[in-house]
Amino acid sequence: MKRAFFSLGAALCAGAVLVSCNGTFGTQDYVSHAAIALQEGGTDSLVLDINVSYPVSGMDKTALGKVGTFLTAEYFGEEYAGLDPAEAIKAYTDDITAEYRDENLGIAQDIEDGKIPSMTLRHEEYIKGEMYGSHKNIFSYKTSKYVFAGGAHGMTAETAFNFDMKTGEPVVETDFFKEGYNRKLTGLLSAHLPEALESPADTSMMFIREIEPNGNFCVSKEGVTYIYNQYEIAPYAMGIIRITIPWEELEGLY
Repeated sequence: MKRAFFSLGAALCAGAVLVSCNGTFGTQDYVSHAAIALQEGGTDSLVLDINVSYPVSGMDKTALGKVGTFLTAEYFGEEYAGLDPAEAIKAYTDDITAEYRDENLGIAQDIEDGKIPSMTLRHEEYIKGEMYGSHKNIFSYKTSKYVFAGGAHGMTAETAFNFDMKTGEPVVETDFFKEGYNRKLTGLLSAHLPEALESPADTSMMFIREIEPNGNFCVSKEGVTYIYNQYEIAPYAMGIIRITIPWEELEGLY
């Protein structure tokens, strides 16, 4: 079997993310690339790329620990939450490699024996995470995950998480907005939809025209941005749709 190529590097980011009340966050990047052949002489392989940033300063140590544990669980699964980022990445790589081979080596043999038609057994996974923005005592973090496991195309999903800077606790939609926000926020999201598209005429392709909040939002100095992933409110070809509402239009809602 071919030897796998695996590399892992970690370094403190040169840049820091500005926040509104706590100065700056220091962040540390963990970057890993693994390219692992399914079997000797074959063309199929597992490709795993990870590029994630963890906050390491700018908050209380306990709060930083809570955020780090939360992010590790979201990236890789609850079973990795107790590991430091480098250990979690190594363990996740080992586990997904074992899973990839368990699921596909038998299929590869059946293809070789002519029992089933030829097909691609390539698997790709790209994970990225970075600090996004902040507002008052809340900061946002955005993750992106692309997975290809055969078929016509892969899928990309973006997920935003919000945290209280003082405690490190997650802040969900119902924490951030005042009671009864849904109706007005739906109106604002629907009104700003056309400017979020490549062409306003693309609204004709939408699955729905009334865009409700989905809990997948992040904050920045510009306002609140809601993220709608592929197939969520529109066809795959329209990609990920991000709708931003300026702060001045959100007065009284949060």
